[in-house]
Amino acid sequence: MVVRSSLVIASAAKQARPFNRGSALSLNSGIAPFRKEDHALGMKRSEFIQAAGIGVAGYSLFGLTSGAYASELEGEYQLNAHFVHKGPGLGKRICLTYDDGPTPGVTDKVLNELDKRDIKATFFMIGRKVKQYASLAKEVAAAGHEVANHTYTHPVLSKLSSQRVSSELDQCQKVIEDIIGSTPVWFRPPYGAFRTNQGAIPRGKHLGVAYWSVDPRDWARPGVSTIVRKITQGTRPGSIILLHDLHHQTAQATGPVLDQLLDRHFSFTPMSGFLGDPYGTYYKS
Repeated sequence: MVVRSSLVIASAAKQARPFNRGSALSLNSGIAPFRKEDHALGMKRSEFIQAAGIGVAGYSLFGLTSGAYASELEGEYQLNAHFVHKGPGLGKRICLTYDDGPTPGVTDKVLNELDKRDIKATFFMIGRKVKQYASLAKEVAAAGHEVANHTYTHPVLSKLSSQRVSSELDQCQKVIEDIIGSTPVWFRPPYGAFRTNQGAIPRGKHLGVAYWSVDPRDWARPGVSTIVRKITQGTRPGSIILLHDLHHQTAQATGPVLDQLLDRHFSFTPMSGFLGDPYGTYYKS
């Protein structure tokens, strides 16, 4: 089967351009399919991307079709991961995500702020920290938050062999399944470092690849007010906000961020509530 070529979507330009499957993804990029039906309706590819609101590989918010096109799309699903850097934003929905935890003294404070406002988030956890701080990891899941894969040791995946990448994802999946009892369906590469030609690895494990659209660089500890300002100024409907439950500044900024975004009538949802299953029911591994 001949698989259609994909395009990398430059979010700033809102335009489609060809991509090199061996190149690294930019942090705010996604991959989007353009359906035959869309062209028949006189819709340009750039208009389709704006209407869909997200860039992904082999996935459309408008649902999967049947027949010949479904067979064609299935081939693309088998080869490409679902890359996403933002969501549809319907109803002013946004997604709050935390990387690199769990971290005692920080993650628990973040949980407290989320619980006060009955807000659910997605925590991309490092596998070895899940093992080390199992009770805290279980507390995150018990509070109703989504737990996702952030590799086992937090390496730069773009520099690793396929076997090493696969092992990092597998080890993290296993420890989360064993300790928490759930199977992640979303994965975020540490540092955002991931090559497009590595996409078949998470795809084979039924993992979507989650990037972000708002990054306050809280890991650098720029100050609570700076973290709050960058998030509140950068957030739009459909935003995926990147934070790290590593440092106290992030925990201290969480409450003010939530309050200011709630005042602007944003609604919060975890990744899976935002985008559902990365590959849908038709294309499970």
